[in-house]
Amino acid sequence: MKKALLTTTALVALNSAAFASSIDTPVNSASSTHHTHSAATIVWTGDANIKYNVPLKSAAGQSVDGKVASDVDLDVTMTSPGAYSATISYGLEGGARTGNGATDAKGLSTATVTVTTPMFNVSVGTDDARGGAGAGADASDLYSDIDHMTGIGTDEDSSDWYVSLPNFGGWTVAASGEKDMSTTAAKNKTSIGLKGTVGGLSVTAGGMHKDAGVSVSTSLMGATVKVAAASIYNATKNKNVQEQGVQVDMPLGGMNLSVNSTTTDGTNNWGASISTTVAGFAVSAGTDSDEDNQFKISGPMGPVTLVIDYDSSDPATTSAADATIEAGVTYAVPGTNGTTISASYSNDPDEDNFDNGTQVKMAFKF
Repeated sequence: MKKALLTTTALVALNSAAFASSIDTPVNSASSTHHTHSAATIVWTGDANIKYNVPLKSAAGQSVDGKVASDVDLDVTMTSPGAYSATISYGLEGGARTGNGATDAKGLSTATVTVTTPMFNVSVGTDDARGGAGAGADASDLYSDIDHMTGIGTDEDSSDWYVSLPNFGGWTVAASGEKDMSTTAAKNKTSIGLKGTVGGLSVTAGGMHKDAGVSVSTSLMGATVKVAAASIYNATKNKNVQEQGVQVDMPLGGMNLSVNSTTTDGTNNWGASISTTVAGFAVSAGTDSDEDNQFKISGPMGPVTLVIDYDSSDPATTSAADATIEAGVTYAVPGTNGTTISASYSNDPDEDNFDNGTQVKMAFKF
């Protein structure tokens, strides 16, 4: 989530705007004129933490001395509700004016503004236009592929604008892109997406520049079967390559089993995984044709929540053969609203569960 500083001037403007937008209808009386107000709101949310982190040594001569650090994320959202509604979001991250909420070269605000109407939704916000499930997204993210398939486009979740028709004859149709269309690279990031159901079939599709894909899923004999196909541009070959895949998800006793098979540019791949719950712990394990073995367990262990996440071959690391592991415990402080204390270790560059390094952290929500 992109965050930035909300200045005193902006606060005044937002409060004034929220008050003005909450005024509905003038009501005359013998002695005065007043107005009724709708439930326009300004909501503050955020979190803060203080942590002691011993970083991983990733280069010769790098210092691995432990450091004390802190971070603050603060969001303010103004909402004017109704059939036609608007939401304006600002934020503060790490005490610095960065990302959306800062100002551009012309001094104009880059806050995220989302307008909802009975017919269409529009969101504008540099690198954080609201699409999909409410987070920054590209319209092509409506397309759902299968593991080992490439996906649509190289641009992920950085659209400046997002337009969606959520009920276009029972379908959701969307488009997104960059605000500066003066370069070819920016134009190539324009994307489209579609999802919906017809009969017993769930259909998704998406396209960006030279990439396009479509998937269809349905229920069959208690299982969910999904088929996907895509045409993806390969810069090395200077042409599009074809991808196809099928995935089956089915309940198997107290477990859920998922298997898939894909062909990308003539290369066959497969994957299999299971997930279940054992004594309150969520457990999942999987493997695939790349010999990438994964295991995760999470759940309550006495007064703390335990998470162990292992991946034998994460291509995001320096060497594709390097395994990654994240392990930690988190204690929710009783009588508080979201205050936690955690101790963890992680060498996963993606930081799926915890920050990189060995760390102790206290976090607060407000």
